[in-house]
Amino acid sequence: MALATAAPETPAEATASRRTSRTANVALNEHYNEPVRLHIWKSKRRTWTRGQLDRERREFFETRVTGHAEVWAAISTAIELMRAGDLVTAQSILDAAGITVPTGDLCQGCYDQQGALYRLPQCIVSDPTNMVQTDTSTATESQDAIEQDEDEEALSDGKLATDDASGDELISEDMERRRDEKGKTSERDLIRVRVRLSDRGGPDLVLMIGKGQSVGFLARKVRQEAEISSVQSVRIAYLGCMLKEQQSLPDQGWEPGHIVNAFVVPRRGFNE
Repeated sequence: MALATAAPETPAEATASRRTSRTANVALNEHYNEPVRLHIWKSKRRTWTRGQLDRERREFFETRVTGHAEVWAAISTAIELMRAGDLVTAQSILDAAGITVPTGDLCQGCYDQQGALYRLPQCIVSDPTNMVQTDTSTATESQDAIEQDEDEEALSDGKLATDDASGDELISEDMERRRDEKGKTSERDLIRVRVRLSDRGGPDLVLMIGKGQSVGFLARKVRQEAEISSVQSVRIAYLGCMLKEQQSLPDQGWEPGHIVNAFVVPRRGFNE
């Protein structure tokens, strides 16, 4: 009698088997997590331009009504970094916010520390491979795209915040002191800012700064008050968007009483 032999596994079955095996080893009180990776896709239903993608992404994160604002802010920041090619910092931000990505692909869903699911469309996570390179949209969309590209260039260069550098790129204490002195304002122009740091459970940090003082100044003050290590950098986000450090909070839509998020991540160069 001939013995029956099992059919060999296909590549897809082998991958599923390995994933199932790894998942089985995760404790029930832990969230399974895979290193984040960039989602690659091709649009089949519509043609995307840079301006359209940027507008869709802004509107998406501005209209989230479920989940936690700080989690959406972390996801938005991580996605920007991923599109800029900085997967290491993106992973650091997700880890700091307690976000897990079971498959490594944000389009397949991610979870916060309470187990709540956050879903993201493909067009929010990454650009399609067949994106139209020449934007034929309105002048307003073109300007929006230019501003977005400038933000992403800053992210890819690791210069989003004045602190985000190492070695001789660091701003000297003397220069920093002169800038802070120049930005001093009278008491009636001070604003009270509540900052939520990603590297600790609380309490929030409450700081007083001038209305016209920049987000970069706020980031430096957070570093000083929270005694953050010199091998870490601080990035300020509000309502899911990474703020430009050269502009003030009010100039970027911040409203008194609202919380801003401070993401504490390894400096570029120290984690490589």
